[in-house]
Amino acid sequence: MKRFAVAGNLLLTAFAGVVLADEKALKELEGTYAVTRAEKNGKVLEKAKLDTLKIAIAGDVLTITYDKKGDKQELKAKIKVDANPTPRTIDIMPADGDAKGKTFPGIYKVEKGEVTLVYTEEGDRPKEFKAENAAMLLQMKKAK
Repeated sequence: MKRFAVAGNLLLTAFAGVVLADEKALKELEGTYAVTRAEKNGKVLEKAKLDTLKIAIAGDVLTITYDKKGDKQELKAKIKVDANPTPRTIDIMPADGDAKGKTFPGIYKVEKGEVTLVYTEEGDRPKEFKAENAAMLLQMKKAK
């Protein structure tokens, strides 16, 4: 019986460590970002459109704000990160719009205040930081 208690405590401790690592990863991502590059299927989004695109992360909520013909639009999504694998993984779950209820698997990295994110709206989680096979690549710089 003691073995089960010890095993249970070890499992609980390991799970708590994973949760804390993921919470730390979310804290590291928090902020408002300017998108410096966006690419999908080899097509790069033009600079004029990039300038209107902002991404904010607060806790487990990602908010995309953009300008659509002079009208400010906003999309929200829940995110779930896992800081343990390399590269780190992210799941984006839109809270509104046509994609509500779907999950977009992705990967991300953080380097010197910049985040590179690659996700796909269909298929398996990307393995590399490339905009291939319907994957979307975003490079973002944290606003000061």
